[in-house]
Amino acid sequence: MAEKKKLFRIVDQQPKMVSSENSQQMILDAIALLQQVERNYIGRDSVTVALRHNDPIMVICGSDLHAGSITSDYQSISELRDYALTHENVGIVLLGDEVEGLKEAYMNTNTARTPIDFHQQLDFMRGYFLEPLAEQGKILAMVSGYWGHPGWAEDATTINTWRLMTDGLDIPLLRNGGELNVKFANGQTQTQVIWHNPPGKSRFDPVSGLRDAAFPVSESKRADGYLAGHLHRMGVAKEIYAGAKAAVYYIASGTTKGSSASVPPDRFGVKLGLPLADPLGQGVILEPKRKRRGAGKNYPFSSFQQGQQAFDALRLLDRAENQGITEELLSTIKDQVEAKPEISLLAGSSRTSGGEYTESKPAETLKVGGEVVQNPYSKMKMKAPYDSLTYDVRTRLPLALHLISNARLGSSSEGYDELLNYQAELIANNPHSLVVYLRNMIDKDAGNVGERIDVLDRFVEMINGTKEQTLAIMMCESLRQGSWKRSVGKSLEQAPLAPGSYLANETQVPLIHHLSLIKLAVGPAVRVKEKPLYVGAFADKLLRHGSFSRPTYGLRRMYDLYAQEKPGFVAGGHMPHAGAMTFFDGLNPITDHPMLVAPGWFAKYVDTMGKGNVMQGAEPGQAIIFMPGSSQSDYLAFPTVNKEETAFMHDALTLLKGLEILGLTDQVLKKTK
Repeated sequence: MAEKKKLFRIVDQQPKMVSSENSQQMILDAIALLQQVERNYIGRDSVTVALRHNDPIMVICGSDLHAGSITSDYQSISELRDYALTHENVGIVLLGDEVEGLKEAYMNTNTARTPIDFHQQLDFMRGYFLEPLAEQGKILAMVSGYWGHPGWAEDATTINTWRLMTDGLDIPLLRNGGELNVKFANGQTQTQVIWHNPPGKSRFDPVSGLRDAAFPVSESKRADGYLAGHLHRMGVAKEIYAGAKAAVYYIASGTTKGSSASVPPDRFGVKLGLPLADPLGQGVILEPKRKRRGAGKNYPFSSFQQGQQAFDALRLLDRAENQGITEELLSTIKDQVEAKPEISLLAGSSRTSGGEYTESKPAETLKVGGEVVQNPYSKMKMKAPYDSLTYDVRTRLPLALHLISNARLGSSSEGYDELLNYQAELIANNPHSLVVYLRNMIDKDAGNVGERIDVLDRFVEMINGTKEQTLAIMMCESLRQGSWKRSVGKSLEQAPLAPGSYLANETQVPLIHHLSLIKLAVGPAVRVKEKPLYVGAFADKLLRHGSFSRPTYGLRRMYDLYAQEKPGFVAGGHMPHAGAMTFFDGLNPITDHPMLVAPGWFAKYVDTMGKGNVMQGAEPGQAIIFMPGSSQSDYLAFPTVNKEETAFMHDALTLLKGLEILGLTDQVLKKTK
């Protein structure tokens, strides 16, 4: 059929139409270009900052400053800025909520408590805080792109408020969850993953969300540390996991908003019935890997005081190692300052438990070869464990309290040789190293074997090797098994016995039980009141509060629920992972920064996860280092999470204190190789 003739036909169009195929390609090209533009308004996935040297550096978390709020502590903001400006090799990483922002929906808790508008907040933060720090290159990075106070303006206007604060200041912006790489002059890099609001939280564990982000990542790809703000609750942890080769640190930063009694409280916290928020002061000290000196070091800290002492100590150790004079200096300190501490058990201040904790006396007689004979173990004195032990330690130098646990002596996977080596390397030749033997030193099935007295005697020999440095032995679940009350053979050596009392009698070392306290008065003075008192509670098992993935979670529940007078630290437990955590408790009578330490395993395998779950435990070597002082205000402790860290931190802090006493600190710092 012939086409109907049209009245008009198109002969020209301007501009020319684009074909469908060309139009599609142009859309793709345009989107690709706009995606590049969009990238400019989002924080980087990763940022690398470089140093011109290999000296240790101190990185402080600047988080939740909330400039503009009437409830923020501006003295703390000023002190943070001035500290970084006046100290060499100190930088700040900004973890979010630098300004308070404004949100109409939060009239009572935000808008009515913010006397300057949002633009003024940005100008104040930029001029007062960011610019002077940026001029010296003191800011490593700022996290951006999160929901929250600066993000309110972005959500309402699409204006990138982080760009407004930092444009032209050479401050790199990281996306929420981005990676910060700190590269030293020798090419060694340490990596942190940073959030403002962490990907998860826990009521009792401020670093829970950070740990949850780290666990799914293969160890070879895992960052050295994970940092976040937002919670207004501080927590600093360093953990080493079963089968892992390296520890990971986590930092949940405090805030200047509502954390000081000198300013009005945050009304949001008041409405929730919460105490004051936790203050700033968290961060980490970084040092690169060196030839012939092992892996790079990182030491997270929970307060400015702890961080400054650790930084000064590690700088001294670094300088001494560079000059090859570390052992010479430690020997000089031993000769000229103090060879060994004076340790005294204060019987009048210590308290034994009641009869319910004391072992039953073994049967007096037994049949051997058809004859009734005297049980050689029935005449020993039954030793009651102590509820609390108090020691006076007269010393001018730091003490390391080694928390030794989980050797499982008597099992096929015992860690006897490993423990002997540890004792020889870190304890026997250092009188300032003290020891508490915690749970599972003897395997829980050792009471069933015919050679059980040999197992106990090997433990006795080990204890007696450093008896003067041993504070206590835990009367743990393994020593309370009913099998010890029965004969396990026909010889007298296999007769019933009380293993705890046997150990205490053969070593003259006190026994403790679950949640017993040990108190250490540490300092040079004669009077106990003229030195800081370090108080720790020691846990056996964790009363079903333990976590297989969170090393210190059960210890925190021991602290919260079962320690009626809060100690300065809680140590022990039976979980496969190990590590230490410091949190904030402004009502603690001993310290604002109590610690939790979960020891690792000297035994080759964990035995507390059920018969079908045999696995390697975390590396042992955990300790707490106590600084000497002249009053409780001098209280300062440093947790360590493995053998290497315990060794270098004890050496570093000994150098710090010893060289100060000898007046040689500046000489060592200024000396070059």
